Amino acid sequence: MDRSVLLRRLGPPLVMVAIFFTSSLSGAAPDGLLSRVPSALHDPLHIPAYALLAATLCLALPRNRGWRTALLVGILTLGYGLFDEWHQSFVPGRQVSIADLGRDALGCALGLWLTRRLWSVRATAPVPLRVRGDC
Repeated sequence: MDRSVLLRRLGPPLVMVAIFFTSSLSGAAPDGLLSRVPSALHDPLHIPAYALLAATLCLALPRNRGWRTALLVGILTLGYGLFDEWHQSFVPGRQVSIADLGRDALGCALGLWLTRRLWSVRATAPVPLRVRGDC
């Protein structure tokens, strides 16, 4: 397997582990890592986390960029968001929130839009002319 393919396929599990780890942090511990993050940032951080998950899933899947791929990424990302909310129900000081799932969906849509946008820019970028002696 090519190194770049391996790196693309490792992206989603690494992001999922990071999300799982941070959602495992107890909100009840006053001296914990979560207490160092301002409370106003807890909820908005769902958006970039799930945007990153959606983007890494897009990179890991085959290059077919149709609506089916977007639908699959959306289902996988929101499925993981549901799993994460369920997981948080067992963590002391954390609770399940439908609003968090909405932020996860917003992050997923942002990740899909950004990857779509980046690929369309890359696909329409002019190809540089080769100069004699270039490899």
